Amino acid sequence: MIKRINLYSLDYMDYILENISYHKSFLDELKPLFLATIPEHLENVGEALFHYIDNKGILTISKKDFMKKYSVSKKDYDILIQTLKDFGPVGFAEESLEKAMKVREKHGEKGLPLSSLETDKNVIYINAKPDVVFFEKNNEVKWEINIPKIPEIDEIYLKNLKCIKEKNLKRYIEKEMEKLYIIKNAINKRKEYLNVLAELMIKENLEFLKTGLNPKRLGIREAAKILNISPSTVSRSVSSKYFMNLKKVTLPFASVFNTKESQLNEKEFIFDFIKKHMDISDSKLSKMIDEELNIKISRRTVNKYKNQIKRGM
Repeated sequence: MIKRINLYSLDYMDYILENISYHKSFLDELKPLFLATIPEHLENVGEALFHYIDNKGILTISKKDFMKKYSVSKKDYDILIQTLKDFGPVGFAEESLEKAMKVREKHGEKGLPLSSLETDKNVIYINAKPDVVFFEKNNEVKWEINIPKIPEIDEIYLKNLKCIKEKNLKRYIEKEMEKLYIIKNAINKRKEYLNVLAELMIKENLEFLKTGLNPKRLGIREAAKILNISPSTVSRSVSSKYFMNLKKVTLPFASVFNTKESQLNEKEFIFDFIKKHMDISDSKLSKMIDEELNIKISRRTVNKYKNQIKRGM
């Protein structure tokens, strides 16, 4: 049975933790490695090129435009772009979504370079460090919570702090200690919350955790009742947290909750794809989206989205 808990001030706690977040995206982790690998004289233009990669892993500037804007030779540009491609997944750092999709298809990959759509339910595979890691032990699914590490303060140090006589310094230290206490409390509350969320996942989505198939969409209000918090808090919380299933794939909790974000992600992918193929018929485009993005969409919906794009919506 799932234990009901009262998550006091969870919104405030999450706000604090988001400001000391230990999550790093794939691009954040790749950037220093990329800059350390390329020749020293290319570091500045290399950093400039890196900033043109969007969150889907697509290069948003053409080779010609970049070389002209930054006065880069073809040889140096090729070094930069090849280094990026060597570090990234298949289709990474291509000049267009269409090129990236073709490269990935050629290598038997589906979805975008930094996210793959693997199931009919549009579950988004992303690059992120999971908050919850599920694993199997003795034929039972269990989980671990990843939490930020913060420094511990021992009793001797605290005793020495109390001996400080300078008022301004003492006041400053007291404020910092108060912040530390709030952060530690926030971490404990988050861990408590994620434990309940993990238990809910096992209860309602065990097959999906094991196979990565047939995810059951969970209602925000239903989860809010179980967690004894407001629906808005659940919606905001699951949209920024991730879990790793038994297949070692990291996904957003939003992929199994009926959140606005999960719906917008799908629509964004479809819009980006349609923009690149506006001249293709609605029927053919519907099939292409199904085959290449693994998202089922009707011909009428394609036509509606085309009209929205034309109107600049």
